[in-house]
Amino acid sequence: MSQKLQEILYGINPSLAELTQDIEKLLFVSPRAAMQTTRTMAETLVRQVAQLEGLEHNEFNFGELQMKLKNEGIVTPTTDNAIHFVRKQGNIASHDGTRKMLIREALTCWEYQHLILTWFIETYASPDIEVPEYIEPVPEKSAADSEYLIEHIEALMQTFVQKQPTSENVVTEQKVSRRIYYKDQFVEIPDFLRDAFLLPQRFPKSTTFLIRLNGEQQARIMSELPYQLEGMHQHVKRFKEANDECLFEEVRLFVEEEQKRKILMEQYRGEVLLFYKSDFAILTEALGNVALTKDNFPGQTSLLTSLQEQGFSHVKDFPKELVLLGKYRNVGETALANLFNQLKVKGMEFTKVEI
Repeated sequence: MSQKLQEILYGINPSLAELTQDIEKLLFVSPRAAMQTTRTMAETLVRQVAQLEGLEHNEFNFGELQMKLKNEGIVTPTTDNAIHFVRKQGNIASHDGTRKMLIREALTCWEYQHLILTWFIETYASPDIEVPEYIEPVPEKSAADSEYLIEHIEALMQTFVQKQPTSENVVTEQKVSRRIYYKDQFVEIPDFLRDAFLLPQRFPKSTTFLIRLNGEQQARIMSELPYQLEGMHQHVKRFKEANDECLFEEVRLFVEEEQKRKILMEQYRGEVLLFYKSDFAILTEALGNVALTKDNFPGQTSLLTSLQEQGFSHVKDFPKELVLLGKYRNVGETALANLFNQLKVKGMEFTKVEI
């Protein structure tokens, strides 16, 4: 992109400007990762537009939201075509791990992204600014570190989303099944979590407490939790009131994570997602076939040995809920977090670049 466009973006949002620079570098390092990130960036802009227009968007996946904006006459035909192309190519990059993504494909995707950026800037961010024409990026002389770029892009994306202006008219309605209290504090339980299974490993500070409660036929599912958690420790020996409070806080976090997961599962409907706490990775066929070896996952020898003893030989053998692996020998929280980060990078990087 041109220097002038970079200056415009810096005036709107420095994180967005830096994000575009990093994606342009990634185009020549990992076309697949660049196309995936471009799709995410396009979806972020589209959801921001829906929010600014006062439209509900959390219940829609990317494709459904694009159609809604089109039917409402919010996007121009040119922009709609660009969004469709970026979304489709990003989906291919994310879900079709059987073929290589080419640099020329990533460049075409990025050119369409320029059309989306132009529409967003001229319609919503700075209507008085005329965005310059697209200039195709060229590879830099110095080799880029793809893993660093991906991590940096993820951080920038979070910053970009957080800094976007919000519409005061947008209210997300959600059916509430009940409230659970600890003393005078409460958390609202959405209807879709009414009978959710309370997997003890999802509550790291209360795992043992929940296991003991399960043994007393307590707290196995959400609907078994009492209206008031104060006094829960009295059902089992050697636990105190502090455990009640800790469980309440973790129930609150559990609800927040599940709400985020619900949105993600709608966005990636039909795909298999591997979850680790509030984060996730898409289990493509290629990622699933990655063998659990020290060559593929360096620095994880003890963890891999333990998993292999339990019959895990490939990524596709993992449970959807990765925290379940923490019950095995030598699979601590730090090691599991590192494994998940390696999985995410492999999901974007396992295909070699072909020009």
